[in-house]
Amino acid sequence: MRDLGGEVVIEANAAGLRTLAGHLLALACDGVPDGSHLHLEDSNGLEDGSVGLVLERSDDE
Repeated sequence: MRDLGGEVVIEANAAGLRTLAGHLLALACDGVPDGSHLHLEDSNGLEDGSVGLVLERSDDE
């Protein structure tokens, strides 16, 4: 993931895109509480040098 100053680009191969989709689907499942979140960082699921990403469920919006 790259920060281009006001625009974010998520760049991944097919496997990475499937992993991201899986994370999003997991957060969208029934019974997952509001505020549940995942942290993706270059030491945890992203390539070295990537900008950190937090995926969070928010049912208030």
